[in-house]
Amino acid sequence: MAERIEEKYIISYEEYSRISNKIKTVLTPDKNGKNGRYSICSLYFDDIYNTALREKEDGNAVHIKFRIRTYDGDKKFIRLERKTKRGTVTEKHSAKIDEALLEAILNGENISEDEECFGLASEIRAKGFRPAVSVRYDREAYVMPSLGVRVTFDMNVDSLPATKETLFGETTGVIPALFRGDVIMEIKYTDRCPAFIRKCCVNTGMQLSVSKYALCRNKGSEIF
Repeated sequence: MAERIEEKYIISYEEYSRISNKIKTVLTPDKNGKNGRYSICSLYFDDIYNTALREKEDGNAVHIKFRIRTYDGDKKFIRLERKTKRGTVTEKHSAKIDEALLEAILNGENISEDEECFGLASEIRAKGFRPAVSVRYDREAYVMPSLGVRVTFDMNVDSLPATKETLFGETTGVIPALFRGDVIMEIKYTDRCPAFIRKCCVNTGMQLSVSKYALCRNKGSEIF
């Protein structure tokens, strides 16, 4: 996948309502959701030294995270992903997997070279990564593919134990990672953000310097 730039802000629900109403007039709801809305659950991996978590907290220039992601708990669409971030620039590689491969990856088993996910799964195993936390949230997304622009609003961000069941709707052990009135707005683009998008997204919120993964790991560590 091509690199893209991501900006993240924590905004109030009131600002979300104002900004999303403007965005709806210039961008199209993501066709993958109902009116651009869907639920995401990502199970993240880390090692015994919490390398993926510390890379961000220690201010390293490059952060790499591995995750398994589902949308609306759909067992027919499961993705294994590696996300690399350099400042605000991100790059994502992904492979579709089924439940059998999901189980094998979570258990640290070898994966056949014939599988699309072989490279990513092998890297997870070689690094000694294991399930660390699941992150679930509701997303509202708007896009303009012709300009490579995407604006998303994430709310109800929860931290959960890193189990297979959480990917498909299990809610046992859920812990809110943010106040329910807070919304994470992300502005994503491939080159530069168009001025009219920038104008729509003007806000008084704080630019977010930590990931949802870090928020949920730190919140979850209080319980898990």
